[in-house]
Amino acid sequence: MLKTLKIRIYPDEDQKVLIEKHFGSTRFIWNHFLETKSHEYHDGGNSISGFHMINDLKNLKSEYEWLNEVNSQSLQQVLMKLDTSFKSFFKRNTDYPNFRSKKDNQYFIVPQHFSFDEEGIYIPKFKKEIKFRDKSPIPETAKQVVITRDVDRYYASIPYEIEEELPKGKGTIGIDMGIKAFLTTSDRLQVEPLNALRNTEKKLKREQRRLSRKKKGSKNRKKQIVKVQKVHQKIKDARTDFNHKVSTAIAKHYGTVIIEDLNIQGMQRNHHLAKSITDQGWYQFKQLLTYKMEWRDADLIKIGRYKPSSKICSKCGNIKHDLRLSDRTYHCNVCGLAMDRDLNAAINIRKIGLIKVGKGISEFTPVESATAAELSKGGLRVVTQ
Repeated sequence: MLKTLKIRIYPDEDQKVLIEKHFGSTRFIWNHFLETKSHEYHDGGNSISGFHMINDLKNLKSEYEWLNEVNSQSLQQVLMKLDTSFKSFFKRNTDYPNFRSKKDNQYFIVPQHFSFDEEGIYIPKFKKEIKFRDKSPIPETAKQVVITRDVDRYYASIPYEIEEELPKGKGTIGIDMGIKAFLTTSDRLQVEPLNALRNTEKKLKREQRRLSRKKKGSKNRKKQIVKVQKVHQKIKDARTDFNHKVSTAIAKHYGTVIIEDLNIQGMQRNHHLAKSITDQGWYQFKQLLTYKMEWRDADLIKIGRYKPSSKICSKCGNIKHDLRLSDRTYHCNVCGLAMDRDLNAAINIRKIGLIKVGKGISEFTPVESATAAELSKGGLRVVTQ
């Protein structure tokens, strides 16, 4: 099983300068050879391989001596990644590679010759260790180190292999994603939304107004840009922490989870709901839940996005075509069922998912108190209907 440990590092001023040189050099190498390969591609010639690019790198380092200040293997990793991107493009799996700018995510890879101790990480070209304060033990099976920057913070991501088998949860649930409730499960567990953007919106607008009054190109404008970025960073960190807690609790306690394959981009075209939908972070939640279910060899089933899960009566199967978005309680005109709209949808999602995989419709199991307790312990608002 492949996992990644991400720790915050605290470089001193000289180390920050060298890290930024690594960012700039790897970006320069990517753009230089991307331009070369692009000319060959459009001229109809044979594209040079990653091996030949690494050989050409030696000549390039003679022309640009400042490239010798950074780890040579980090530069080679850029070329191998560029070669992989072109191969993926030719197989029609990805789009054509793009040029990198200073506004993109900054990172460089250290594939070998790194080491750790209790207080820091040792990287080639750095004269001394880079400090960190993380209490998590550094795995001995670390494959590489990826150094990144987020606004004014620096991080080291360390992929590693483990042989531990995580226990698979029990029970089957359907999950309905929403705005009024972040998610509602078929066994009556409901997690209230975090609304990280809504709760920080007033401060964000204030900092953005201050930015609009700064003169372009001035030092004060650059400082204010960092302040706006830090507010966005705070929102992102809160949302990521929230999604990790919810996805971990669900993956730990359920063996089969059924969700809808939502068209999130299409839903965001509704200008009345676009901000609220973006604020939920559904895409990130689904990504986290996917790999955490895989860790435990559990089943994550996705049903079609066009299934009318909200309009079907979970009791008799009648479809209520005139159901409006403002109707928060589902009233069935045939059997008289009255139920929370999201709970009704979650039950239908569970039924549709089980039928899809040929398991039929099994009996519901009551919500595990451990799931609600774990979420509540993490500071999340949880209710049971």
